[in-house]
Amino acid sequence: MTAGTTDIDRSELRPLMTTAREDLLRGLTRWHVYGRLGWLDVKRRYRRTALGPFWGTASLGLFVAALGSIGVGLWKQDAITYVPFLAGGLIVWVFIQAILTESCALFIATPGLFKQTRLDYSVLAYALVWRNVIAFLHNLAAFLLGVLIFTHNVGWPLLLLIPGLALVVINAVWVTLFFGVACLRFRDLQPLIGNVVQIAIFVTPIFWPPEVLQSSTRIVFVTFNPLYHMIQVMRLPLMNQVPPRSTYLAVMLIAGVGWTVTFAVFDYYRRRIAYWA
Repeated sequence: MTAGTTDIDRSELRPLMTTAREDLLRGLTRWHVYGRLGWLDVKRRYRRTALGPFWGTASLGLFVAALGSIGVGLWKQDAITYVPFLAGGLIVWVFIQAILTESCALFIATPGLFKQTRLDYSVLAYALVWRNVIAFLHNLAAFLLGVLIFTHNVGWPLLLLIPGLALVVINAVWVTLFFGVACLRFRDLQPLIGNVVQIAIFVTPIFWPPEVLQSSTRIVFVTFNPLYHMIQVMRLPLMNQVPPRSTYLAVMLIAGVGWTVTFAVFDYYRRRIAYWA
């Protein structure tokens, strides 16, 4: 075998020869690739529509208006407090829910891509998270507009949304990679995760305030609920409140444990992704 042929073969096999660390870091630096992929996917989804991504925002607004009018009386809450609580929780939940459900099809939806190109696997994860960040920003703009019009309650705690979003995005990337690999290997996980996500919205304090639960039940569905902390780290700044230190610590702990497990799984199984797809 000649030197030129050897170079070509190594170039073609680069995704299999590189390590998980190289894949993650090189994929992260290719922001122009996953940024473009995420943006094009958003444009493709809403092509030939009048409102584009704001269709989801409009649907979410109608849902908040309908459920908010019921929740105020059901939970005996003040509308000025409950409606921002509900709306803020829902826009964060929609973001998290999309990450959880779409991550299951991360590698399943593109079976021939890895056999035809030398794309780093992590680029797809970054693109998925990025396109959902774009959708979240559309909902956020509508939320802030509503706050300015109806409550005028905007202060400096809103700036804490930036580190909160950053922490959730860090967690979103490992969730995307972990579920992407797991659902590719075990196809039954995709419908299972979909069912769990549908139930999770009701057992997580999104529609109902956590103080309505008794102390023993609150420990299960609030204190040890990772989704609750993910939502709170972004919802409280939207409500002009400062998240407690325990919320930040919980989200960082989830990120540390999640990335440790995901890196081990991704490092061990990444060479099999192209064969499973």
